[in-house]
Amino acid sequence: MKAFWKALGIAALAALVPVRYRKDEESGKQTFQSLLISVDVGPGKDEIHTDIGISLGEGVLTDLGRKLMEAKEAGMFTDDPDEAAVDADLAQALADEAQAAADEAQSIADNLQAAADEAQAAADEAALAELDADASDFDPEF
Repeated sequence: MKAFWKALGIAALAALVPVRYRKDEESGKQTFQSLLISVDVGPGKDEIHTDIGISLGEGVLTDLGRKLMEAKEAGMFTDDPDEAAVDADLAQALADEAQAAADEAQSIADNLQAAADEAQAAADEAALAELDADASDFDPEF
């Protein structure tokens, strides 16, 4: 158990120790980034106060993950209107094909339902005929 707490403490320390420092000369704002947290320290509204902002999830690791996602998403979208129009036409053609397949499936389902209804009606008639035959065989004087 002692090893677990040591490992947890080392991981917490590694997540909180600043690994990147930036300073904006114009505003005097300083940014300290650790693996998981970003702390912004800057001058306040008046000379006495200092503004401090803590952002969880704005660390070095999350920046790397965000950059990877942006690179992946960049391949999904285009700024070229002609290419976008082609993609839209292709998407519409695929949607039309899917709608035609859905309509055909609905037609098949309707036909199957009609056949099932006919079979149920025939079964009901057979059951009634059997009940009528049983009733005619009944001898009330017995």
